Amino acid sequence: MAFGVILVDGDVHELVGGVLHRGTGVRATTDSVFQMGSIAKVYTATLIMQLADAGRLDLDAPVVDVLPEFSVADPELTGAITIRRLLSHTSGLTCDFTYDSGRGDDCLARYVEAAQGVALDCPPGEALSYSSIGYNVLGRVIEVLTGKVWDEALKDMLLDPLGLDHAVTLPEEALRFRAAMSHLGEPGQDSDPAPSWDLMPRSAGPYGRVIAWPGTWRGSR
Repeated sequence: MAFGVILVDGDVHELVGGVLHRGTGVRATTDSVFQMGSIAKVYTATLIMQLADAGRLDLDAPVVDVLPEFSVADPELTGAITIRRLLSHTSGLTCDFTYDSGRGDDCLARYVEAAQGVALDCPPGEALSYSSIGYNVLGRVIEVLTGKVWDEALKDMLLDPLGLDHAVTLPEEALRFRAAMSHLGEPGQDSDPAPSWDLMPRSAGPYGRVIAWPGTWRGSR
């Protein structure tokens, strides 16, 4: 699939070509939705910055000030991991910790608990170390400060105010739209549809599970 967005005299024009699913031949349109992967981190970071701007969160405070249960493999370094370091991927946390904590509203709380003692790639603040774990921890910070699960906070604080009616977080919500299928294949060969549409657990939301149209952030049609 290929898409383009062009701004002409203040008007946005969107163009798209290709198919959403090679098996069914369903064509891509400008209201199709896609799993956005790590672009979800931008959404989570926006919520964190909203809380900081509102004075509800100090970016330079240790994560344990909000999440006392948070810990890493080296107890002496746990307190050196701040909200800002999670945002900027300088916390030292390793990249991935895949853990299916279920479909319940407590999935992020259970994820953070399961991640206790996770390894560091380097000491906090010493180097860039891309970390999806860090963004799940930020998602849990959002939940604690807002009293809402991450999905609800995202909807109430960002998606609804901006009129982003084609951005969702759960697969059952994606079925309301023309949803793209992932495809797998070797380089130079036609790819085939993946065996499953959604392989990520719900707990992957803050770092990788926003489903939206990738062209623009647009409001209601």
